[in-house]
Amino acid sequence: MVAAEKIINRDAAETDAAGCSECGGTGTVRHWNEVAHFEDRRPCARCETGRKVYSRIMDIVRRAQLEERLANR
Repeated sequence: MVAAEKIINRDAAETDAAGCSECGGTGTVRHWNEVAHFEDRRPCARCETGRKVYSRIMDIVRRAQLEERLANR
């Protein structure tokens, strides 16, 4: 049996598992729009997961624009 060399704080482990404090590791942040009365979801600007979500969204938009331009020829 091997003894543990480092004791891990339970709160620290939960923080790592949750990821970003802004989005909770999901990559999206929810904003309530009081004027339009709907929930607006945006990529998180504070974490790497949010940047990956933003990059993926932009990739989808670029492909859709390309397909639209090719269809209109």
